Formats: sequence, structure tokens, C-alpha cells
Amino acid sequence: MKTRIKELRLEKKLTQQALAKQLGINQTSLSKIESETSVPDAALLKDLSLFFHVSTDYILYLSEERLNADYFLANNMHYLKKYRRLIAIYQKMNHRQQGDCYNFLCSMMNIEEDL
Repeated sequence: MKTRIKELRLEKKLTQQALAKQLGINQTSLSKIESETSVPDAALLKDLSLFFHVSTDYILYLSEERLNADYFLANNMHYLKKYRRLIAIYQKMNHRQQGDCYNFLCSMMNIEEDL
């Protein structure tokens, strides 16, 4: 079965080993899927879709659109719920905790900025 997995992996400049580790599978399985000697199961397709932010149809050459509207809406709703939860937690912090949180996040992202 032809897929766009290799193309998507190369776009992100990932090795097969790195992608396989991210997906929790072994590199040999990924190699077989990319060389079309094996077929990805539904769970792996879903994981690939989420990892690459594309629809499963796009991965399987069933569509040229990377995302369809339903997928885009569902994915955004998922993140919206996460963002709301994070904002609620942040709002419960005192000013010092908020500053520490902000500085921690900046350090994780290598952003040189203080509150």
C-alpha cells in the first residue's frame, strides 16, 4: 500500500529510527511500511496523522488536502480544551508562580525574555 509516510518524515528531517521511536514502533516495521512491503494498521495511521498534523486520507493518497474541515475542527477543539485548562491553572497561581512558570517556559523554548 502506497503512503506518504516517507515524504512526511523527510519533510520533518527525521530518520526512520527517530520517527519509529516517536511512534513507539521499531524501525524495521517503519521501513517495511515505507517500502510498501507492509501495511500500517489503523492505530498507527491515527498516530501518524496526529504526529504530522495531516489527515489519514492524505497519508493514504486518498486526498490531496492535508487536512479536512472535520479533522481540523476536532483537532482545534482538542487543543482549545487543553488551553482552557492551562489558563485556568495559570490563573490560580500567585504572581510569583506565574513569573516562574513564564520564565520556565521561555527557558524550555530558548526564548531570552523576562516578565
